[in-house]
Amino acid sequence: MAVKVSPQRRSTLWIYQVDPHEIHYLKFILEAYEGLTTLTTLDPQKGLVQMAVPPGRHGSLEVLLEALGQELELKRVSLVA
Repeated sequence: MAVKVSPQRRSTLWIYQVDPHEIHYLKFILEAYEGLTTLTTLDPQKGLVQMAVPPGRHGSLEVLLEALGQELELKRVSLVA
């Protein structure tokens, strides 16, 4: 049986660029915050990662990424609804 997802319940996709050597660290930190986001590496050589952000978690993730931005070079590439 297929499960339907209503448009209001879809995750938003954020694409960031990070130093390729820091991808594992970023993933480790984000996984510690269960349910906050799912990180997928799109291009390990370029450091492109995608974050699937569930509804209602955008603000929390923004705060965390801002704090991480003090130790990592994070650059938002795009936002896909």
